[in-house]
Amino acid sequence: VGRLREQWDTIARLNERLAPFRILRSAEVDIRKDGTLDYPDEVLAELDLVTASVHTGFRMDRQEMTRRIVSAMRHPHVHIIGHLTGRLLGRREPYEVDLEALLTAARETGTALEINASPDRLDICDLHARMAREAGVRLAICTDAHAVGSLQDMAFGVAVARRAWVGPESVLNALPLPRLLGVLAEKRRGAPPALQ
Repeated sequence: VGRLREQWDTIARLNERLAPFRILRSAEVDIRKDGTLDYPDEVLAELDLVTASVHTGFRMDRQEMTRRIVSAMRHPHVHIIGHLTGRLLGRREPYEVDLEALLTAARETGTALEINASPDRLDICDLHARMAREAGVRLAICTDAHAVGSLQDMAFGVAVARRAWVGPESVLNALPLPRLLGVLAEKRRGAPPALQ
């Protein structure tokens, strides 16, 4: 948490210097096997945006994994579920989930689903992205970049969205800043925003 707070100080200085450009304080957190998150609520409350993802325990059965992810969606500080099926192309098959149940929970809780643009993931795929859009679930296109060079992978995520007929109005990180901040705040208040 100490390193996170140092990062927040850096972000605050940059936001002051670069205004009106704004960097959001965000983090990707792990969804534990019981559906809880690996950051305490008091830390999550200080973040502008939280992505929660499964990084361990991939062999859970379909019902348990679905329950695990739905539990994270119900957390008021979770805005996005990352790489929903956990697949790594050519290396790891997706874990078992009830996609319909996850789409229903995402819509009910106002939680966006990530289109992970990494060429190793492309998760969710175009078919699932289209199902999400049709279900009224917002998406977020993210690079999963661990280095600056991977930021260019955003093009792959945009291509997945385009194949799914997803327009910018359905993409969380394509919203104008005031609308984005409003959507994030609505999720925290437990009032899921309508997809507009």
